[in-house]
Amino acid sequence: MEREPISKTLSRFKPEKFVFVISQDENGPCGMVAAWETRVSSNPPLYAVSLSKKGNTYKVIQKSKKFVIAVPNKALEKEVCYFGSNHGDEVDKFKETNIEMEKAEKINVPLIKKATFNFECKLVKEVEVGDHVLIIGEVIVAHYNKGEKILLNYGKVGGERHFIEMPTKPK
Repeated sequence: MEREPISKTLSRFKPEKFVFVISQDENGPCGMVAAWETRVSSNPPLYAVSLSKKGNTYKVIQKSKKFVIAVPNKALEKEVCYFGSNHGDEVDKFKETNIEMEKAEKINVPLIKKATFNFECKLVKEVEVGDHVLIIGEVIVAHYNKGEKILLNYGKVGGERHFIEMPTKPK
């Protein structure tokens, strides 16, 4: 077994699932793409995502105490690339991509209409973890676009990002 830099080894975890993280304040919706995310409890249903302490989305979630986790599919590949490579304090990602949104049931944060899953979350805890913050939200409503798959990031090959799709688990 060879030794290599930790960051290089950690980046080999491919393909990886990732999500849109969306919140909203008086200026409208803001969002980003995050790969460091997971379910952390079944009862109550809790979802965690690691965000930069400096990021606009984190600051809005801190104030609003609510957010949406949206799991993308192939139809959202272009939007994923845009959201993942632009900063919300510099550009309106929603306007620039014309991403289709719809009203959530319980919180004042939009859902991504074409996403495979949308989870409406209320912030329940923040945990500082190095240069990031783990935000933990209780999932209060879950939405599913039946028949859609989950988009996975396979990483960059020759400087270009590649994705693959994985089906969702049947009933």
